[in-house]
Amino acid sequence: MAKPFPPHPFLHGHHAPNRFEADAPDLVIEGEIPDDLAGVFYRNGPEPLHPTRGDEYHWFDGDGMVYGFFIENGRVSMRNRWVRTEKFELEKAAGERLFGVFGNPMTADPSVQGKRYNTANTNIIIHGGKLLALMEGAPPVEMHPRDLSTIGEEHYGGTISTTFSAHPKIDHATGELINIGAMINGPMGAAEIRYDIIDRTGALTHSQIIPVPHMSLMHTFFVTENWVVFPVLPIDTDLGRFMRGGPMTAWVNDRPSKLAVMPRRGGACDVRWFEYEPRHMFHELNVWEEDGRIIADVAAANGTALFPDETGVRATHAGTRQSLRRWTIDLHANSDMLREEVLNERDLQFPRPDDRLMTRRTRHAFANINLESRDARAEGLDAVLRFDTETGEEDIYHFGKGSAAGELIFAPRLGAKTGPEGEADGYAMTLVHRANAPGSELAIFHALDIASGPVARVHVPFRVPSGFHCNFYPADGGLYAQAMVH
Repeated sequence: MAKPFPPHPFLHGHHAPNRFEADAPDLVIEGEIPDDLAGVFYRNGPEPLHPTRGDEYHWFDGDGMVYGFFIENGRVSMRNRWVRTEKFELEKAAGERLFGVFGNPMTADPSVQGKRYNTANTNIIIHGGKLLALMEGAPPVEMHPRDLSTIGEEHYGGTISTTFSAHPKIDHATGELINIGAMINGPMGAAEIRYDIIDRTGALTHSQIIPVPHMSLMHTFFVTENWVVFPVLPIDTDLGRFMRGGPMTAWVNDRPSKLAVMPRRGGACDVRWFEYEPRHMFHELNVWEEDGRIIADVAAANGTALFPDETGVRATHAGTRQSLRRWTIDLHANSDMLREEVLNERDLQFPRPDDRLMTRRTRHAFANINLESRDARAEGLDAVLRFDTETGEEDIYHFGKGSAAGELIFAPRLGAKTGPEGEADGYAMTLVHRANAPGSELAIFHALDIASGPVARVHVPFRVPSGFHCNFYPADGGLYAQAMVH
C-alpha cells in the first residue's frame, strides 16, 4: 500500500510528486510555435515512487522521471515515463521503499543488500544513437527516444559497469562524449575516478584510472579542446563518518578546492594539480582555452546548503547563494593557484551555453535565476536570464513571485548558423510552474530577446514537479537523426 509522503520542503508545493505517467498527443499552445523550431525537449528529475525509510529525504534521491516534448509542424505532443531501473522495479513490486537515502546500505532493507542503487534521475542525453538517463552513482539507463520505455543499463560492451557522470560532455566538433565515473570503488574503497572517451558511434576509445585526494562528490568536470579538469571540492561522501554518527555526505570545513588538469588523451602521470579556497561548484557554463589558459565560467558559492557540514550543521541558502564566476587556470604560470572573478552576482542555477559550442569560447549564458524567493531551491527560481559575459548585458524575464522555473536551455532553429557566428541563433526554453497555476508550461523565447517574454507557451494540464536537467535536440541535428532513425 502506498503511504503518504512526510512533510519536507522538497516533497510539497511545486516539488510534490504526481506519481503517474501520461500521454498528451496535442498540447494547447498560447502564441505560436515558430516555423523554424522542430525537435525534442527532454527533461529528467526526481519523482519518488514511495516515501523514504523514516522521515529523511533529499531532493537528489527521487526516482527518475523523464518528460519528452516532441515539437513538429507547429504542434507539441508530450509523454512522461519513470526510468524503470532495477531499484524502481524492486520497490514497485514490494510496494514500499527498500533502499536507504542515496543508497546507504546501513539503512536499506536486507532484501536489497548488494543490489544497485540507480535512480537515473539527473540528466537525459542523446549520444551514439541512444537516449540515456543519467545519475553519477551508476551506469546510464537507455530509454526509447520516442515512447520513453526503459531498455536497460548501458555498459558499453561490458567496459563501464560502475559509475558514470550525470554531466558527460559532448564535443560537437568531434562527436565524442567525454565522461568520468566517480567513486568507482564504492564509498569505502580507494579514492579513484575513471576517465573515458566514447566516440560518436558509442564505442569506448580511451579509459584511465585517476587517483584523487578524497571521495569528492564530483557532479561535473571540465573539458576543452585539449584538456580535462577534475574538480575535487570540499563535499565528500564518507560511510565511516556515517557509522560514527555523522552525515554520510557533507561539506568539510576549511578543506581547499583542488583541480586536476590533464591532457584530454592523457593519464594519471600527466596530471597537474591546482588549488583554491573552499568552493561549492556543481555546474559550469562553458570552458575553453585562451592564450595558454583554461577559462571556466561556473556557478559557484563559498559553501553549500545542499548538505550539512561534517558536524551536522547546515548552512542557509541565503548564506551560500551561487553567482556566475570565472575561474582561470594559467598553465604557464609558476603558481598552482587558480584565479577567480565574479561575472554576475545573481542568485542562479544551471547556467548553459549554446551547447553546439561547448569546449569553444562562448559569450551568452542562459540560466534560471531568483529575484524574490527566500530559499530558491525549495521555493523555486522565479525568473530566467540571458547574460552576455563580454558586455555584461542582462536580458531577464520574471514569471512572477512564487513561480518555479527550470533550466533555461538554448534550442537552435532549423538551419541555424554553425560556429561562433551562429551562437544563440534560435530559441530558448524552460519548463515552468507559475504560482498557484493548476498546470505547468513549456515557455519558448527568442534566444536573444528573453525580456520580451515567451513567443509560445505550451500548456501542460497538470503541475510538473520541479526537476533537474534538460536538453533540446533539433530535428535537423546529427544527434537527433542518429537516435530517431530506429
